[in-house]
Amino acid sequence: MLITGCGSGTGDDNAKAKPAVEPKPLAAGALRPLLLSQADLGDGYVQEDPSNGEFDDVSVQGCASLENLGQNGDEMMFASQAETSFTYNAGATLGEELHSDRPSVLSSKLRELFGAYTSCPTYSMTAGNTPIEVKVAKSATPRIGDEQFAYTSTMELPSGAQVLKTMAVRKGNVAVLLVGAPALVDRHIQTAVDKLPANS
Repeated sequence: MLITGCGSGTGDDNAKAKPAVEPKPLAAGALRPLLLSQADLGDGYVQEDPSNGEFDDVSVQGCASLENLGQNGDEMMFASQAETSFTYNAGATLGEELHSDRPSVLSSKLRELFGAYTSCPTYSMTAGNTPIEVKVAKSATPRIGDEQFAYTSTMELPSGAQVLKTMAVRKGNVAVLLVGAPALVDRHIQTAVDKLPANS
């Protein structure tokens, strides 16, 4: 259940109330043990190097909010992060990122990121010299954690269409983000969130 922070009492009481102290971000070293492992996922998964550079040289055309996001990428960085990646049965992929920051910062930046990615139903991108047409649709999310965001993107590649689901769940001062085959993201998001600290 999402807590909306509805208060009670008079305006004077609220004026005197001190703002709650937000938990500080976790360090990257504290995030790494919270990442999914092969033991968490089960048979058929092989851990990969998450930084394989597949989409390092990417430019976006036809979506102003994403173009602006790319130009202001440094402003969207979180205080700390950790990541890992898996292949499933030598075909499907599942990538995980953990980000930590103050809860209010995580919330606002995740809203901005997912808002940008779902603002254009279609756009073009170029990865290296490869043109890619992308279609995006918002996706339903399970009611877990404090906030949830998700969208599905279909990329028309020279090798054929590739469908990826991106889902993020914020739990306190940590957010987990899964990207990969939609069935794998749906299957493992609960496990990923369950590994986060209870009082983060």
